[in-house]
Amino acid sequence: MLRLIPCALLVVTLVAPMGAPLAAQQRDTVMAKPVPPVTGAPLTQRGRFTPPLTPKRAFLYSSLLPGYGQSRLDRGTSGALFASIELAAIVMVRRSRMDLREARRYQIDTLPNQYLVAGDSVIKNGSFTNRFTRDLVRTRRLHVEDWLAVVAFNHLFAGADAFVSAQLWDVPVELSAFPRPSGAVFVVTIRY
Repeated sequence: MLRLIPCALLVVTLVAPMGAPLAAQQRDTVMAKPVPPVTGAPLTQRGRFTPPLTPKRAFLYSSLLPGYGQSRLDRGTSGALFASIELAAIVMVRRSRMDLREARRYQIDTLPNQYLVAGDSVIKNGSFTNRFTRDLVRTRRLHVEDWLAVVAFNHLFAGADAFVSAQLWDVPVELSAFPRPSGAVFVVTIRY
């Protein structure tokens, strides 16, 4: 029994100093606050930002309404460009259709050059040459088709641009330009 007392005292002397500093420690009141993610771009498991739209949805939005997918992807300048091209093309389609309608309406019209009045009857004596020919009607129909093609390609290109923008959402690109005597120099920096 006398042997156990010195061993117990040895254990108490070794454990007691370790317990005292642990009890004397205080909790740290200054803690680092977590950094909130950027609004509109949730974090994925890899820590990169995901686009607010999937590439398919961005393509669909911009194909149906050019510029809408770009605006949802925070690319307002290119969205405004596609929307303004769409608006201008629609205005030109409308104007070309009015010109075509006018050419078709007046294609069969004739204007008399002179009138000869004899008693109760009026006789046309010659007529002006009509400027609304079949060639003019065909040309104006081609104008309408050309502007409709511009509208269709604008929808396609806007959708493709939105698709690529959603795919390259997390690629940081810096574009800068420097004036030189020989011309402007454009520098694109891509970090990956």
